[in-house]
Amino acid sequence: MKKQFVNLLEEGDVVNDYYLAVRKDLRDTQSGGKFLGMVFRDKTGEIGAVLWNNAETIASHFDLGDVVNVRGTVNSYQNRLQVRVDQVLPLKQNEYDPDDLVYTPEDSKHASEEFIKQLKTVENPWLRKLVDAFIEDTAFMEGFSLAAAGKKWHHAFPGGLMRHCYEMGRIAQTVCELFPQIDRDLLLAGVLLHDIGKLHELSQGIYVDYTTEGKLVGHLQIGCNMANRKMDAIDGFPENLRMEIQHLILSHHSELDLGSPVVPKTLEAIALAHIDNLDAQTDAFRRVIEETTGKRQEWSEYIALISRQIWTKKT
Repeated sequence: MKKQFVNLLEEGDVVNDYYLAVRKDLRDTQSGGKFLGMVFRDKTGEIGAVLWNNAETIASHFDLGDVVNVRGTVNSYQNRLQVRVDQVLPLKQNEYDPDDLVYTPEDSKHASEEFIKQLKTVENPWLRKLVDAFIEDTAFMEGFSLAAAGKKWHHAFPGGLMRHCYEMGRIAQTVCELFPQIDRDLLLAGVLLHDIGKLHELSQGIYVDYTTEGKLVGHLQIGCNMANRKMDAIDGFPENLRMEIQHLILSHHSELDLGSPVVPKTLEAIALAHIDNLDAQTDAFRRVIEETTGKRQEWSEYIALISRQIWTKKT
């Protein structure tokens, strides 16, 4: 049974427990040797680690995504906790509980059910056929229900993609009430379709990483291709509506330097892009605050992705 969760570790603790290996880097020492930098994760967060002895040999014993037993001592380096590692041993599948390693909200099933209810309110006959084509695709829905929305930053857990879309759907309904000029059915269809390419961009399971297709093509284009195949199978699907669907998917990152090949140029596209970003960033901040509070810290570590620390408001 796992007892030493990341959020419970304190300086001076002797560690002997299992974690998911999510990063390992062999680096040069000043004396010309090698040391091993690592990051380990469980359902409560992640912690950096360093190993100074036999670095190359030990690095060869495990891969990213392996569950490993870590032995070492917790110390503080540059005002953050890390593990000074003595030993890393990969475990077999029957030697650990995956539930200890991956955070999953308790109400994931509820979020899934509620999102399907949202989609069933779409009235436009063509969009209704398109949405139903995905809902009634058993293989797609199984993958969609279990997929993470990201590798680390937001909704990065099994079922995270469905939850992300459910939350976006909730926001979209309010936005449509405030701005009745928005085509509600088109926006809801965009919520469903905007990230479907992540089913193939990311691997799934306890360790999420980018696939070869994800690295070479990306989820915007993959998702656009998936939507096109469904629209191709609907006889007479309007070409103008097809272009709007494609535009929603391809522009939802909002800026060229954020990965969108086009910027939003319709009312529904700009709404979708902002709804997506609002939900993603809010979930990410929530996670960071929760993990930071669990470590009994007031400020998070510096996060290079957003060029800042996050304040928990802990007093």
